[in-house]
This record gives sequence, C-alpha cells and structure tokens, in this order.
Amino acid sequence: MAIREAVILAAGYGSRIRGAAGDTPKPLITVHGIPLIAYSLASLLNAGVKHFYIVVNPRSRTPITRFMDTVGIDAEVIVNEAPERGNGYSLILGMEHVKDMFFLSMSDHIYDPKIPGLLYSTREFDVIIGVDSNPRYISVDEATKVLVDRGVALDIGKKIPRYTHIDIGLFIMKRSLYEFYRDYAERNQVVELSSLIKHSISSGKRVAVADIGGLPWIDVDTVNDLRRAENEAHDLLGRAVETVRRHLTLQSLSTC
Repeated sequence: MAIREAVILAAGYGSRIRGAAGDTPKPLITVHGIPLIAYSLASLLNAGVKHFYIVVNPRSRTPITRFMDTVGIDAEVIVNEAPERGNGYSLILGMEHVKDMFFLSMSDHIYDPKIPGLLYSTREFDVIIGVDSNPRYISVDEATKVLVDRGVALDIGKKIPRYTHIDIGLFIMKRSLYEFYRDYAERNQVVELSSLIKHSISSGKRVAVADIGGLPWIDVDTVNDLRRAENEAHDLLGRAVETVRRHLTLQSLSTC
C-alpha cells in the first residue's frame, strides 16, 4: 500500500503562540532554525509521499506559498476562506483535491521520521488514527484522547470520559469519505476534525488505530510547547532535523 498524497492542515491562526511569533504564520515559526511545517513535510516525504495539499488561511497564504516555492517539492496551497469553521472543514477542502488514499497531518506537529510508516495497515479501514499509549512531550490535559479496543477506535475527543491513547495528529484516510464529510459540513457550521472522526465511528465507518508506542513526537501549540521542543526533545529533533535536511532543499532552510 503506497500512499503518494498528503493533506497538511495549516489554516489556524496560532493565537496561543503569537507572542513568540510576531507576524510569522505559525507553520513558519522555527524550531532549531527550521520552520515547523518542514518537519511534517520531510517525515512524509521519507514515507514515500510525492504530492502535498497545504490548507492555509487567507492571511498566511502569501508567506506559506513563498516558502513552499523554495522547498523543491510538488505541492498545492489551498485557501480556507473560513478557518473559523474548524480544522475538519480545512480537511474537507483538501480532500476535494486528493485522488486516492492519503496521509493527513497537522502542520505544527514534529514526529519521529519512523512514525508515518507505522500507520500502514493490512486491515480494512476508512481511517487510521496515529495514537500513542505512552506520550512523552505533550500535555495530556489539552490533548485529543482516543478510546481504543483491540485496534479499533471507539471514541475520540478532548473531553471524553474514558480514553486509552492520545491522538498524535497523523492519520491515513480514504478519499471515499469525502462526500460523507461534506454532507456533515453542510449540516454543521463548525466542523472539527475530531467531530468528523467521531461521526465516522458512530456511523459504522471502519476507524482503526496504529499505536506508536512511545516514539517521540510533539505538538507545538503554545510558547511552552515551543520551549519544550527546543530544550527537551533532543532525541526527536536530532532525527527530525536530519530528515528535513535530507529531503528539503537547503535554500528553504536559509530563507526561513
């Protein structure tokens, strides 16, 4: 099962980290001198992805497009004109363009380059959620939780009453879900990603999980997360930086 496409969600305004970023869009905030979005791009390139759809907000369209023009990969920038509708709505905008099964990633997550390959599955599924049973570098209180039983997701959300794993912000999805999700968006103004997954579960879609078992990853959502990434996640950043430098052009790193 070779997956050649990926949707990257980058349409949020990053209000919780704005103090450290100034006017820089959150996906272009640097960690060890490298823009956040470059880490997810490089890890997915390492897993065999050939084409990317980057969903951005109107304010970040120009700087992110400029950055993507420098990195030497095949990518399209898609503008979410209504980012207040939620990251699930951004997913739907990106899904419209994919042709087949695809990876879905957040633009502000850094994960061990091995992780995308762990999501591949031989079982029948509509969605595979990357989950962690032993997260090291994130605040569990603010994380999206998943209740899992024998490799199948039973519930998902930040405030669910019971959970067994943490959602790592990386998924594999089938393009066939597009109409199903679009129908949900036509009936709901705010469309969060976790709501789409929960709707998939309750509607009988096949939602599997892949447990990364404590491999390092981090969600850079706040100033404290940024400091943690810089100061604590050395095992993660060493491999991640190496992967970025192997897969993205040096020009992209010198112009960030």
